[in-house]
Amino acid sequence: MDKKLKRLIQPGYHFYFAIFLLFALSCAYVSPVMAAIGVAVCACMYVVYREREKRRRREMMVYLQGVTLDAGHSSRSSIIDFPLPTIIVRASTNDILWTNDAFCEATGHWDCAPNTSFRELAPDFDTHWLAEGKGQYPGELQIDQRFFWVYGSLMTEKDVDEVLLVLYFVPCTEYIHCRDRYTLSRPIVSIISIDNYEELTKNATDSEKSSILAEIDRKIAQWAEDSRSLLRKFDRDKYIFVLESGDLSKLAAKKFSVLDDVRSIQSRSGVVATLSIGIGKEGETFSECYRFACVALDMALSRGGDQAVIKTKYNFEFFGGLSKELEKRTKVKSRVVANALMQLIRDSSQVMIMGHQSSDMDSVGAAVGMACAVRVHGKPVHIVVRKDRTLAKELIDKIEAVEGNSGLFIEPDEAMVSCDYNTLLIIVDTNRPDYVESPPLLESINKVAVVDHHRRAASYIENFALNLHEPYASSASELVSELLQYMVQTSEIQREEAECLLAGIYLDTKGFSIKTGVRTFEAAAYLKRAGAEMVEVKKLFQSTFQEYMICQKIISAARDCGGGVILAVSEEEIPDRALAAQAADALLNIIGVRASVVAFRQGEDTIVSARSLGQINVQIIMEKLGGGGNITSAGAQLRGVAVEEAEPRVLDAVSEYLAENDRSDKT
Repeated sequence: MDKKLKRLIQPGYHFYFAIFLLFALSCAYVSPVMAAIGVAVCACMYVVYREREKRRRREMMVYLQGVTLDAGHSSRSSIIDFPLPTIIVRASTNDILWTNDAFCEATGHWDCAPNTSFRELAPDFDTHWLAEGKGQYPGELQIDQRFFWVYGSLMTEKDVDEVLLVLYFVPCTEYIHCRDRYTLSRPIVSIISIDNYEELTKNATDSEKSSILAEIDRKIAQWAEDSRSLLRKFDRDKYIFVLESGDLSKLAAKKFSVLDDVRSIQSRSGVVATLSIGIGKEGETFSECYRFACVALDMALSRGGDQAVIKTKYNFEFFGGLSKELEKRTKVKSRVVANALMQLIRDSSQVMIMGHQSSDMDSVGAAVGMACAVRVHGKPVHIVVRKDRTLAKELIDKIEAVEGNSGLFIEPDEAMVSCDYNTLLIIVDTNRPDYVESPPLLESINKVAVVDHHRRAASYIENFALNLHEPYASSASELVSELLQYMVQTSEIQREEAECLLAGIYLDTKGFSIKTGVRTFEAAAYLKRAGAEMVEVKKLFQSTFQEYMICQKIISAARDCGGGVILAVSEEEIPDRALAAQAADALLNIIGVRASVVAFRQGEDTIVSARSLGQINVQIIMEKLGGGGNITSAGAQLRGVAVEEAEPRVLDAVSEYLAENDRSDKT
């Protein structure tokens, strides 16, 4: 490009001629002769300008013919002769300066006059990719109903201020339509399971059982009939459901309404029917899709059931999960896991036990219970915990005061140094690899066992040797107490160890008031027989006067969010996370409150603690913020987010959940 092109792309001067003509006419008030002379001069100048404009356009076409494009080492062609749809656009204004006939034919726009804005044809078009040195537009560009791959380059010279864009268009409409048809027709494999088949049919007559199952079959078949799918029942409580990806999008848009439809079915004893749906998507084969569906179904059941989970190669997507977990009556699984865990302990050189970050009494209590089992079986054992970040310092001090336990609790760095290839790592009170006390320690140990009661999140520990995951349980301490019944004699449990486990149960049940089932009291009774004193446990929950005042200050900032949810936001940094949890628990004592959320500042982050009485699933609310937990107790950490920025995000998450819950109730 040279100075000649700069002259060719100069804007028009019609505006200036109009001003000059208006000035000449205004001179008529002074001298008609001068006005006439001015009009004559203006007319002559306009004629000269028009002739020069015609010549300029001819010169532009000649110049464009001289602009060559590299088409290999052996051939070159001009822009005008280039066979692909091509346009030249002014970079500063996105005005079209020139188009070839191929572009007009490909787009159907024959009226692209010079200086017409290209954004009128493609409003979403941007030029950042060219500025970044890329030669191809990201994705496809849509012009009306047609699609194009766009390639481009910049035309500029040092002595020219104006920059031109040369854009080449490759039509790909047929390819896009073919790709979309292929994507929408991709096979999806789904497994549907009745969560509580045994409870629904227990003590029911044959006719009642048949009626309930027939109604469930009808609801599922009615839901599936609008899609091009295959539905078959392959077990008494399971269905295989094969459909296309396009139909899955329609079902997902309706939040899998079959979950609500089936929830309207009740047995004579009042048990409500619920479904869990595991969906495998984006598998290379039917076998891989089925494997994804099995993983998704397991994920749905581990989160309490009554929900649909979509599993792809890289992530999960969750729908539903509004019902409470159902307590299972059998202890067979606990006995089997206890026997397998004892074998793992015997085969290991040592045992490391680790809970979640900012460990609480349930995490530490469950870890102490596991340490008791390892101690009885004669293996070296350590509990990995960051003492400067724990919320259960009193509990740790209580155990360390017992003779022989001085080195029981160690820091993660010390654990990393002391572990070997035959070390067993037991994870308690969490199933998320990014939430454990020391993720590097988890990655360095091959033999891992998991004991947890939280509903499974999208990211969870996969490569485990043993897993006891029961979301119905009140706490990890309850699960560990059940395991201890099959692993040690009651007399072998120290009183302090029993009290630690009881403290964990007491914490997560809020003093045996919520999420407390028959097995919760059975576990508490077992710990009582082992020597636990409730008075000593309650002392662990006492707070100082300063802590009490901080708690009251948080409560005083609470406000009603509607729907029985109260939000308290503290812009001050709270020294102990447990105080926020205590404030959230205290807010539940207000009449009409179903859930409470407390948000406070911690450094540059915002910590959110949520509690409920079971009617509202706070885990789903916290998952919307990147956190997790269980139905009555959950939390989230918003990294790098100020409290004032976090507040509207928390409110949006609460409002979204309440809206979803209201829709479910109406159906």
